[in-house]
Amino acid sequence: MRRTLIAIAVSVAALAGGATSASAVTHTSTYNVPVKMDPYQVTQQIDFVDRPNVDGFITGMSVDVVDKNGKQVPIRRLMLHHIVFAGISGRQNNMCKTFTGFDSRTYPYSNTEILYGNGEERNTLVLPKGYGYQIYKTAPQFAKWGMIWMFMNHRGVSDHAFIRYTVQWDDAKDLTPVHPYWLDVRSCHADPVYDVPGGGKKGSTYKRTFTTTMPEGGRVVAGGGHVHGGAKNLTVTEPDCANRTVLKSKPAWGMPTHPFYNVRPILHEPGPISMSGMLSQKGYPIAKGQRLRLTSNYDGERPHTRVMGISMVYVAPDESVKGCPKPPDDILKVQPAELRGEQFRTKPPKFIVPLTGIDQNGRAHEIQRPPGKTVAVNSGDTINVGSFFFGPPNVRVTQGSTLNWKFLNSTLHNVTLANGPRGFSSPNLNDGRGFKFKFKKPGTYRIFCGLHPTQMSETVTVK
Repeated sequence: MRRTLIAIAVSVAALAGGATSASAVTHTSTYNVPVKMDPYQVTQQIDFVDRPNVDGFITGMSVDVVDKNGKQVPIRRLMLHHIVFAGISGRQNNMCKTFTGFDSRTYPYSNTEILYGNGEERNTLVLPKGYGYQIYKTAPQFAKWGMIWMFMNHRGVSDHAFIRYTVQWDDAKDLTPVHPYWLDVRSCHADPVYDVPGGGKKGSTYKRTFTTTMPEGGRVVAGGGHVHGGAKNLTVTEPDCANRTVLKSKPAWGMPTHPFYNVRPILHEPGPISMSGMLSQKGYPIAKGQRLRLTSNYDGERPHTRVMGISMVYVAPDESVKGCPKPPDDILKVQPAELRGEQFRTKPPKFIVPLTGIDQNGRAHEIQRPPGKTVAVNSGDTINVGSFFFGPPNVRVTQGSTLNWKFLNSTLHNVTLANGPRGFSSPNLNDGRGFKFKFKKPGTYRIFCGLHPTQMSETVTVK
């Protein structure tokens, strides 16, 4: 991770060329957040964590998973699926007036500002020389950051490690501040996932978009993206300027031998090993009142469930930008996997997520279906979701039938397709809330709870 950060920093230095450095002293602060995991556990959580309590500018950030000695923990043990850092900003959040939590309930939301995000691909934040995200000892930012994260334990034993995040900050007074813009096709959700149903022609693309109007003029000096398995790319465009492309973030997929595709048990469809980004010292100009549009492009032939389409762009405010000025001539496109010297594929690999069960010795293994006979049910019938079970676990319905799931207790669960004819999933639900789905395509739907994939599974056979 540090090697990638250094490589990008060298590229930024080359990009900056003869730019005058405003830097006084660059500092590095490292923080460790302990995480404890039960066997095969998947967990999502929100914490308040420390940040540099200084007057200055953040110029870089990175995240990794380490043990007590600071050694990187391999994903065959623990995987940090994604993580997001947010601060309290003096600026009104223009993206979200309300926010949907992990529990699928709505909460008020005003001036919380997402400043950095990271996924399996381990995105790093590096800004061009002379730019920074401004932080303060006092208002308008609190002394703590919010940290939203999802973790997976791939072993049948309890484990613990540390989320280590590193912040590079500069105490110069005259850096140019940047404002982060979190573009998300499922905006304003703590768990911003959606489903690609599949069923399209070979080579087809399934698209989701999000459009926002810029509350200020400025110049995009950095940007990147985050996707899940099955993604083709993300694009950020300007519809009001002939839909020209500001940023195209491309996934790099590991080779077949990469650990991402060989770790067991399989708890989700693996994502890319890196995502490309852009850097520009001059900045890509965008006028106040113009629209930015994020398009998330996935393979449309196969189902892909609980996927994301997110891009982060950093804008240096500049109210002098009007109309559609010519793009800068210094845009640097960065693919971290390439900088690391890794081989990678450019097209998403085909990957089937199986069901997983636990044997009598407590070990995870692939299964075709959970124990129990197949029960014929009617359209409109209800499957109960209890304390780590679906009941009944194996059902049969006729094509065109609708099934309901009722989530009985206080523990959050969901319904997620592992593999089958069409992709779908429910929000995280509890306390008697329900979800329904109409089965239009015949075949066998293998389903699990995305929060408890080794403990809760079911099949729905559609005739």
